[in-house]
Amino acid sequence: MNLVFPLLLLSFPALAEGGVNPPSITSWLLSSLMVIGLILVLGFLLKKSKLTQVMGGGQMKVIATLPVGYKEKLMVVKVGEQQLLIGVTPQQVNFLYRLEQPLDESQPQAFSQQLGKLMGKHEKS
Repeated sequence: MNLVFPLLLLSFPALAEGGVNPPSITSWLLSSLMVIGLILVLGFLLKKSKLTQVMGGGQMKVIATLPVGYKEKLMVVKVGEQQLLIGVTPQQVNFLYRLEQPLDESQPQAFSQQLGKLMGKHEKS
């Protein structure tokens, strides 16, 4: 047992000399917070960028979204050449309808208007 401490000092020559101060808890805490903050910022930037959609290969794409509640929404998703209407809640995703006439992706028209036209309910503008 008496030999363990001197062997540890020999394995760390800087500690054996005694000239190096160990890092303080404050500097360690600040360094850790900076690293965690950097990870969070990079994650936020990656989520906001369209890089993740480009990496998906372009086979699936969200065409339009309509919130219908606090955490519920209707989404039109393009899969290949088909457009599907799905309902999204925090617990599940439900297939609702396959659109025979796809929504026009080039015209920024209100999703509710386009959906109403497709479902046979014409709204007055």
